[in-house]
Amino acid sequence: MGNGKTPSRSLLAQFWDTVDLRIGADGGANRLLSLDLKPDFVVGDLDSLSETNRKQFQASELHLIADQETNDVSKVLEFCLQRGSKIIHLLGMQGSRTDHFMACLDSCFGFRNLLQISLWNDTERIDLSTGRWSAVLPLGTTVSLLPVFGPVTEIMSWGLDYALAGRNLHPGKPPSGVSNLSVEPDVRIEFAEGTLLVITQLKKIE
Repeated sequence: MGNGKTPSRSLLAQFWDTVDLRIGADGGANRLLSLDLKPDFVVGDLDSLSETNRKQFQASELHLIADQETNDVSKVLEFCLQRGSKIIHLLGMQGSRTDHFMACLDSCFGFRNLLQISLWNDTERIDLSTGRWSAVLPLGTTVSLLPVFGPVTEIMSWGLDYALAGRNLHPGKPPSGVSNLSVEPDVRIEFAEGTLLVITQLKKIE
C-alpha cells in the first residue's frame, strides 16, 4: 500500500485476507491504519510514517532503508523479492503527484523480469507484461496496450476486438493500442520482445 489516494475498502478487501504479506510503503501505513488495517511490515525511509503510528509497530516490523537513491516502491519490491514473493499487488500508488506515479512505474520496470507486478485502483488494473498476459474479463471490457518503455514486437492477441495479429507497437507511432475491447471472456496477449503496459478498466468511467 502506497501513500497515494486511499483505495476503497472493497478494493482492499479483495486482497487483504488472501495475500501472504501486507506492506505499508512508508506513509502508506498511515492510510492503512486510518482504516483500522495494520500491515505486517512498514518498509521505506520512514520519513512519512507518523510518530503516533510508529509506536503501533514492533522494531522487527519496521524496515528502515535509508538509501535516498531509490524510492519507497523500489525498497518494497526489493523487500518482497528477498522474502521470496513472486506476485505483487500495489495499491495506493496514484494521487496528485504525476511524477511520483511515473517514478513508481519506473521502479516496477526495474523488477519486471523478477516479479509479476500489478498496480490497482478503483477503476483500473495496470500490468507490466514481459511476454505474455491473460485474464478472464466481462465482455466489453476496455483493454489498452501501451509500449511506453520501448518497442513491443510481434504482438498476438486473442479475445480482443482489434486483433494485432503479429503487429508491432512503438512509442509515438501508429497503430495505437488504446481502448481495445474484450469480445470473449478469455483474453490473451503474447509478444516476442519488449515490455507492454496493459491497462484494464475495472469499472466504466462516467
